[in-house]
Amino acid sequence: MQHQQSYSLVSAEHAELLIVDMEHPSVGPVVERYQNSRPIVAVTATEQSFEGFVTLRKPLEGKRLITAIDQAIAAFIPTSQSDSDNARAVSSDGERAFQDYQKRLAAGRQAISDYKSTNSDRAQKSDQVRQRFILDDKPEDEKKASAPRIKATVKAQRRPVHKTVEVSSDTPAVASVKVKAKSVPVEHKVPEKKPAEVRAKLSYQMVYECCGNAPDVNMYEPDQRRRVFFKDDSTLLAILQEVIAEGESQNIPVEITGLPGTLAYLPAQKAFLFDFSEDLLVPLALTRFGYQELTLKVRPDLDVDRPSIGSAKVVIEASDKLMWKLALWTAKGRLNKTLDPEAPLRLARQLDFNRLLAIPHATTINSLWGRHSLSALEVVKVLKINQRYVFSFMTAANALGAFK
Repeated sequence: MQHQQSYSLVSAEHAELLIVDMEHPSVGPVVERYQNSRPIVAVTATEQSFEGFVTLRKPLEGKRLITAIDQAIAAFIPTSQSDSDNARAVSSDGERAFQDYQKRLAAGRQAISDYKSTNSDRAQKSDQVRQRFILDDKPEDEKKASAPRIKATVKAQRRPVHKTVEVSSDTPAVASVKVKAKSVPVEHKVPEKKPAEVRAKLSYQMVYECCGNAPDVNMYEPDQRRRVFFKDDSTLLAILQEVIAEGESQNIPVEITGLPGTLAYLPAQKAFLFDFSEDLLVPLALTRFGYQELTLKVRPDLDVDRPSIGSAKVVIEASDKLMWKLALWTAKGRLNKTLDPEAPLRLARQLDFNRLLAIPHATTINSLWGRHSLSALEVVKVLKINQRYVFSFMTAANALGAFK
């Protein structure tokens, strides 16, 4: 009979092994305290590997988690320490951890109480907004279930078509309908793809890079509100906006110098030219550059047909597509400091997500903001989605100048 092990969740000071989320803001003190006395499984949504620990990628799966636990236990070598010192450390650490837990629990309860008291009318406001825009939130499955299971519709043709209908009653709940007709050429129209049918083909990692994984915050609490904003000063996003303005004013290709490759704007084609991997743009989007670390240089020799670049691979991408992606990577679920989440906005034009990178809920947000003047917080309430998707969309659309 195969040996089976059982696992249970206990406090950190009594655990034989720790499973740690490396993206958690308070993970540092926990790792420093227990890395020499406990085997650790490091869980991460990134591609980074953590030396000394067994690294496990998100999303978690049962078999992979059990394998990682076994590997961590087998590879762990504890640091030599006397039993008495270890016992005293565990006791004191346990007391401190319990006190910290009690403080966090009390603070959490107080925050929940304050949140409920200051936002007791949120449901009523949400209903008022929904009634204003008359949105249909009925799930798609319920719509299909409410429709007849079999619907036979015969449209009138210019010439009569003789048909024979045979109904099989073998299964009472579902009827089998066969229609035999004379061959008459009928033009079948292909249904136009609706915005809601456009699905975001993104992996978990790509969604994390574009929208992050931060939870919603109470925008009426100053401490929480500050966490959702970022400044685009000294970022590559701000430099790209400058290079577009410079190229359009001079009508000459302009390059951004100081990067690990060539990145230039071609005003004639309304496109960017670069010779390095697009994956490198993700960390560059989150980088804060120093004073004049990146500069602009006029490059009249650059052209689509004659790039004048020594690299073997040169990529030409439309300026709006690259700006959209770079703004998403810079925002990562946050909001540009120059934008007001309470100010009503409306899109001046519908965005084309057959061209642009479609994050989750992008087509729904695009449709709603294209028809109504709403604030970002109202969009969150109406669509009942996480703030990070709306904030990323708003920052990227603002970078394209898509709002009125």
